[in-house]
Amino acid sequence: MALATTQTLSKDTATDVDTNTVVYTVRAQDLGRSEFSVAGLTLPAEKKFIVSHETGKNSEQRHLARLDRTEVDTLLVPATLSTYIVQVRPNSTAITTAICIEEVNRLIDFIIEGGANANWTAVLNNEV
Repeated sequence: MALATTQTLSKDTATDVDTNTVVYTVRAQDLGRSEFSVAGLTLPAEKKFIVSHETGKNSEQRHLARLDRTEVDTLLVPATLSTYIVQVRPNSTAITTAICIEEVNRLIDFIIEGGANANWTAVLNNEV
């Protein structure tokens, strides 16, 4: 089953209603990879969303969801921020889809815990 040709993503926290959305439209799809981008941005500014799958060692499945955002500073120098999650699922019936989803939900909960994304702010401030 393929992903939809457009993905509407919100910049709000996961507990909010989806507002402040950005629409990513499919740019390329092939076996195991879909790439989306936001139309209408002036290069080099760009927003991309990539979903891909590959088989690793011992037949483990690697699933990737990645956002790339390129912004241009006042000197017109582009800088790209990449944010992604990779889930490596071993070839084992012990690791179910439900378990995979639980772990993603736990990670999201950590990031947004404390309101205003407090834990992720702490990570960005090099706190451990």
